[in-house]
Amino acid sequence: MAVRTEWEIDFKCGHSETRDLSHKPAGDRAGFAKWLEGKQCTECFEKDAPKRKKQYAKQFAEEEREKAEAEAKKLGLPELEGSEKQVKWALSVRNDLILSAHSALVEDDGADLTEDEFTTRILEPAQRILRAGWWIDNREQEPQDLEELVNEVADENVTENPY
Repeated sequence: MAVRTEWEIDFKCGHSETRDLSHKPAGDRAGFAKWLEGKQCTECFEKDAPKRKKQYAKQFAEEEREKAEAEAKKLGLPELEGSEKQVKWALSVRNDLILSAHSALVEDDGADLTEDEFTTRILEPAQRILRAGWWIDNREQEPQDLEELVNEVADENVTENPY
């Protein structure tokens, strides 16, 4: 007798559906059917997709922010000033810019700077830029240009031009 291919699944959302499990190896069908019972039916799953997408995006953003905060602390970067939304965004932007610049200018083959030079020429001036908006405004800059950008602000002998 052949192992059945169609299974009646009672989903956790309360809906029932007959599923063709012929695409699964015969020995896996019963276990897969049991696993499906703990899930939503296709209709409910698709209806909840926008909500899940928002939850995943929020979770990803929170993880990125935590990584950026940890990296900022490790690099001795100060807290940023601005609205809560700006600060969250700017933390990631600043982190990405500084790490990309470090990679391009110190770590890559033919790199121009030593660790000490990077600290002096880029990291220390970057530590004086507190306005979240500055980092957001410069988010599209090339990593190789970060030295000029942060030193331009430092040369003005101010935290930066708030215009």
